[in-house]
Amino acid sequence: MSSGDVTSGGARRPDSQQLIRQWAVLRLLADATEPYTVKALADQLGVSKATIERDIATLEHDFALVEEAVGKQKKAYRINHSIRALESITFGTAELLALYTALAGLAAMAGTPMHEDLNEVMMKVRGFLSPHHNGGLQAMSRVFAPHARGHVNYEPQSDIIDQLTDAISRQLPCKLTYHAAWKGTTKQHTARPLRLVWHRSALYLLACLGEHTRITVLAVHRIRELEKSATKFPTPKVDVDAHIAKAFGIFVSDKEEDVEVLFNAEFAWRIEERTHHPDEQKQRLPDGTLRYRIRSSAQWEVIPWVQSFGPLAELVAPKSWRECLRSNLTATMEHYDRSAG
Repeated sequence: MSSGDVTSGGARRPDSQQLIRQWAVLRLLADATEPYTVKALADQLGVSKATIERDIATLEHDFALVEEAVGKQKKAYRINHSIRALESITFGTAELLALYTALAGLAAMAGTPMHEDLNEVMMKVRGFLSPHHNGGLQAMSRVFAPHARGHVNYEPQSDIIDQLTDAISRQLPCKLTYHAAWKGTTKQHTARPLRLVWHRSALYLLACLGEHTRITVLAVHRIRELEKSATKFPTPKVDVDAHIAKAFGIFVSDKEEDVEVLFNAEFAWRIEERTHHPDEQKQRLPDGTLRYRIRSSAQWEVIPWVQSFGPLAELVAPKSWRECLRSNLTATMEHYDRSAG
């Protein structure tokens, strides 16, 4: 690979854009009735023939790609589905358990195309197991219990999610109708979809709207209609991975500030045992309290997070955020003071 992170063994891992493009190549080949030439794939995905050739070379190691001669010099590619028929694949206990674990962990994604595909995989696996082994598999399924709370029913958006995954992989702009529930407004946007992100039992779309180069976050369940364009958009000059890493949760604004939170000594261990942000800094003080520091722009995510700990946490800085949290607490107390009276 020409780009990506270096692994401990010295090999390079493909970056996210390579993985998205290679997934798109597989999707095109899987759905095609006729083989694709390198030029056809390059034209479809808007990249060079050399890039597609590298992708094909990578995919040939792991997928049943068939190379066919077209004329004297041209080559075309397709997927031979019969080579890797399910009956020729064996699954170990750990692998079957991993499949069940994936299904259990993605329970909140029920109704999405991805979840439906996973269920289809498990149904096919069961079809090739004896009654005895099916019983064992059922027992294994109880190791990880599906547990989804506060999630969204994505069944009405199933087709929209499928179209978005295709639009992202092929860099196709979309016209979408978006309902902003908190404003009570429904608007139409032209979007260049960049990535789907799963965050706290909900699916979000990262996209550039109109001619803007900044990334906007849209909740997928609020997209009412979507229409893909047939014309590929040029890659925006934005770093999606850096945007995601920068966010405390899912949202990012322009102004970053130094944030400091002080956690009580009896609660500090709860903060120490989890990673809440990749760039966080934690420091135990002599009195046992824990100083937590990050640099963030996500005021409206950090403040509710600190509030959720009640008297066990204090937002020390920035001062403006502290005043905002204080106002929230004052307004909350007014509700309880009225009820007490």
